Amino acid sequence: MASKHSLFLLGSICLSSLSLVGCDGDAKKVPDSGVGLIVLEEGQSIEDVLNPGSGDDGDDDTDVSLSDDPATEGVSLFLRSDEPGQNVSGFEFCCGGYDTYQQHGFVNASGDFLKLDGGFWGADIAGLIGERVFSSYGDGFDNEQDTTAQQLGGAATGTIDSPAFEITHQYINFLIGGGANRFDTANATAVVLVVDDKVVRHAHGNNQAAAMAWHSWDVADLAGQTGQIRFIDQHPADNSDQALPYMLADEFRKADKAAALPVATDKVGAAAQLAANPLTAGKSAFTRQAEPGQHIAGFEFCCGKFNTYQQHEFHATGDFLQLDGGFWGADIVNHVGERVFSSRADGFTGDGTALGWIGDAATGTLVSPTFTITEKYINFLIGGGTNPFDHPRATAMVLRVNGKIVRHASGNGEASKVDWQSWDVSGLSGQKAVIEIIDRHDANPDDAALAFILVDEIRQSPSAAVQPATDSVVSTVDGHDQALKLDMGDPNPFYHNGSYYIYYLQNIGNHSWSVVKTDDLITSSFPREVLSASGAANAADQWLGSGSVIKAENGQLHLFYTGHNKNLTPVEVVMRAQSSDTGLYNWAASSGEQFSGSAGYSDYDFRDPMVVWNAQQQNYWMLITSRYNNQAAIGLYTSTDLQNWAPQTPLYLEDSTLNLEVPDYFSLDGTPFIVYSDQRDESRQVKYLQQVDGVWTKPDFDAVDGRAFYAARTAGSGDERLLFGWIAHTEGRMDGNRYDWGGDLIVHQVRHVAGRLQVELPQKLKQALAEPVPVDTIWTQGSVSAQNEQLLLNADAAFTLQKLAVKNRLSLDISSVVSDAIFGVQLRKVNADQTESNVFIEINSATGVVSYKAEPAGHNPAYPTVQLPLDAQQGVALEILLDPLAGVGAVYINQDKALSFRLYGLADYDVGIYSGNAPVTVNGLQRYKQ
Repeated sequence: MASKHSLFLLGSICLSSLSLVGCDGDAKKVPDSGVGLIVLEEGQSIEDVLNPGSGDDGDDDTDVSLSDDPATEGVSLFLRSDEPGQNVSGFEFCCGGYDTYQQHGFVNASGDFLKLDGGFWGADIAGLIGERVFSSYGDGFDNEQDTTAQQLGGAATGTIDSPAFEITHQYINFLIGGGANRFDTANATAVVLVVDDKVVRHAHGNNQAAAMAWHSWDVADLAGQTGQIRFIDQHPADNSDQALPYMLADEFRKADKAAALPVATDKVGAAAQLAANPLTAGKSAFTRQAEPGQHIAGFEFCCGKFNTYQQHEFHATGDFLQLDGGFWGADIVNHVGERVFSSRADGFTGDGTALGWIGDAATGTLVSPTFTITEKYINFLIGGGTNPFDHPRATAMVLRVNGKIVRHASGNGEASKVDWQSWDVSGLSGQKAVIEIIDRHDANPDDAALAFILVDEIRQSPSAAVQPATDSVVSTVDGHDQALKLDMGDPNPFYHNGSYYIYYLQNIGNHSWSVVKTDDLITSSFPREVLSASGAANAADQWLGSGSVIKAENGQLHLFYTGHNKNLTPVEVVMRAQSSDTGLYNWAASSGEQFSGSAGYSDYDFRDPMVVWNAQQQNYWMLITSRYNNQAAIGLYTSTDLQNWAPQTPLYLEDSTLNLEVPDYFSLDGTPFIVYSDQRDESRQVKYLQQVDGVWTKPDFDAVDGRAFYAARTAGSGDERLLFGWIAHTEGRMDGNRYDWGGDLIVHQVRHVAGRLQVELPQKLKQALAEPVPVDTIWTQGSVSAQNEQLLLNADAAFTLQKLAVKNRLSLDISSVVSDAIFGVQLRKVNADQTESNVFIEINSATGVVSYKAEPAGHNPAYPTVQLPLDAQQGVALEILLDPLAGVGAVYINQDKALSFRLYGLADYDVGIYSGNAPVTVNGLQRYKQ
């Protein structure tokens, strides 16, 4: 095989090591007529260059005989053994109720395909033969007792195999339509030919709605073997791509003439071309935007102490936050360069304390920067544990496309060695992807599997390092989602067709935009990058800031966002992107469309565009964070076409040296509100404005939460509107430290009561967290007694319930006969040395202040507080949300205000109630989890 540095001439093929020579050996200028210098890439041959359509990448069409009538050419591909005359290859059967297909000789039905009632009536499907077709959205029954057939719809998913058949003719012809996703991609809608339990041919539709076209496979090389057709629909119609979420097929026949020219790329499983040197073949799979020359795909970086991986544009969770970058690989056999990824390597705490070897108990995930697949293979070195990605104690690496897992690998069972593996990604070319490294094995209890993973040198290449494993392809509906835990910057939510799309600024790099989708506030899709900061020194979008998504009156989707570059004038501009399809994931920036402050507005502070349709004014409003004549402003621009914007008088002004950030405008029950985040340190809270006689006015008790909750915006329907914000991280992610930028998502529900904006625990979380948990006390202090389903606490008393490591909620009412009573929520932890750490959410009836306090840490001015009217004698209703996985919580007071808080060690704390200067009564104490 020629090396990358071999030189060849097209024309008369002559080789020279130093100069270009003619065929007579005399040095001379090469004429222009068809002669050129070619540098072969790793894995290329001369034949690849001279005949790019030949070999394994193409079929010779010159000898293909096409049928004049494919519908009658040859014979049916497969038969029903107990009724061979029935045309099951053309799906001319139906109406057997639940599981009709397996009653007719099909096997291995899964998912919704068990429900199908046989062939689907095809009168409205172009191209059908006979009366019926295979349709993955066809009519079906829920179970054997169901007697009412209903169309399953695009959300139906499943697989099923045809009866087995012998391959006796040169071609298999069939009609296919529907979705265009290959069998080895996310959301597959395909048919495949399976021989000896291996996929050897594949086909899919071309996004034809209610239409099919002929397709042919050349199977001459498989003659005499036994095969089955597998029908695959793994597309749940979740709007994660724009392919049709179903498949259609009809009239499978074997014949000696083709219905259509066979497509060479339909062949699956041919031996891969192997790289002579995988280390130099191709290129790094992904790069670091801030320093492209740094080899982060080979983990050649280190020594940033805590959170080194996120400093290098990875997203880390769990113990991986402690890792100090790539691990010194001198003792790892086959490693490349100096360093490798190791999930049990050296670590640091957030204050810089060295942990040393964090060991096998370490768990977490690491997600690479987003990259585009441009080559046929992804090659990598991997070692360590062998548990696959879907094992509860996984030590694995996966490739995600559209947020979904499409390839996987696990280690080699070696503690100090990595070996090459390869993924065939030729069917994923042009798609955006991330690599996710997973270690869920905490070594407790110890088992036969190694409890860590090693990875090195992830590369994209035109040739494979080794033959790709056939089982490396993942095609499944389930297993792609995650718990709704986002390490994020500002959220910019959008409600669409019953789902919440949470767009947000990434808490890494230059704050590119990502998005997740959630229906229940418990789980979400995996994050997908949808708008990338350029990182370019001379570009307005070097960094990105907040914005909003709007569906225009004509149905077109627009995304408005902030471009930020401190070295340019203007520093901040508003930019626009449009959906490049009808979905919410693919956005194209509108070239040349940007503007900044004018007519009194600052062009230094000009950000966070919130665009809404003002039905009363019949135009679009854009609310802007800016300054206006040196005052903090919630600015206003208007437009009729979303392209040309005119400055208007600010909606609200305030004397402040800092700004009123991420403004939001919405109405509840016909009453308009503006929500914003006050940037000032002394009053950094999410607040709201109300209109009084047409003037935007700050009400009493204008803060909806304490200072830990920030950058909040709303989305929802008329029945439900949710307020999405983040609870700030602290420096080093250590409790009690100063707040940092970005944090974990938390969501409140907003409501309108007598002109006021109030917040409460979302109904969605109440519905999701509905499994009762016992409320038996495990610790008491002072006088605590139970009486008639009440808990009575004398002054200076307390009780706690058991700690839980999962998201949970409590509800209760608390009252006192003393009007200025002080009481609240207590979180209590017993430390290893038997000392106690306590957190109190103090409710002071006399001052109307709810505040976060910690002992023994003492007072911290950064701790959150919120104020509201309180009446201890009338009683205070509390809802408490605890999310140990994220290390955050919130206390909702009287369905009016919230006090959100950060407590990284929350999983180690019991929760309960305490009394201060007066006795209190607790009524209706209940606790729930998922």
